[in-house]
Amino acid sequence: MNDIVLSFVTGTRNRREGFKRLANSIISRATVPWEFVVSDASDEPYPDKYPKNVIIIPERPRRGCVNGYNMAFNLTRGKYVIWFNDDAEMMPGCDSKAVEFMEAHPDCGIGAIYYAEKTLPYRVSEYKQMIYANFGIVPRSLGNQVRWFDDDLWMYGNDNSLCFRILLAGYGIGSIPMARIWHHSVTDKERIGNEKSQRRDAEILCQKYMPMLPQMLDTYRMHKHLVGPLFLDGE
Repeated sequence: MNDIVLSFVTGTRNRREGFKRLANSIISRATVPWEFVVSDASDEPYPDKYPKNVIIIPERPRRGCVNGYNMAFNLTRGKYVIWFNDDAEMMPGCDSKAVEFMEAHPDCGIGAIYYAEKTLPYRVSEYKQMIYANFGIVPRSLGNQVRWFDDDLWMYGNDNSLCFRILLAGYGIGSIPMARIWHHSVTDKERIGNEKSQRRDAEILCQKYMPMLPQMLDTYRMHKHLVGPLFLDGE
């Protein structure tokens, strides 16, 4: 019998120390029954040992950021799925508060987790007058229905694409003030010089989804009661 409530997902590539920090924060702080599914495109496997519910899937050949995440999403077993970057650190209570929020709001298709990036305050991001989840929680059944990140993208805009797909499926976007992470925002050689890829992904995102912006805004406003403040002060 599957008793997993929450599946954490990340993709990683040649960032062992950041990944170790994320993994250890989940292992030490998660309180609901969990698994952690990792798509690992690193040149060499990380040597660290983790509990058996940390499931590291070698990405061979390399699929790219979006397809790597989608591979991991499709292997999850929890009722809910949270995705993080591999340079994130989960704060205490994040997992339980995220699950509590989703259980209390069945009309919420995706809950945005607040993040601090190098300095306070914690925040959620906004695009076209709508919040979206840089890091978020989704019912696994709904993620499977909308097919997770848009695989026409390579690396950028994947979080936007999932929020758009969920709005187009008729569900709202919420924000969860007590679910927080620290995003250490590591810049490395994998991301430097990616301006061409950024432009390509932004063009694809706009071409595919902006014609449906009025429909998405209508759905978002219908569920505006799910949305909290953009910024939160304090630890």
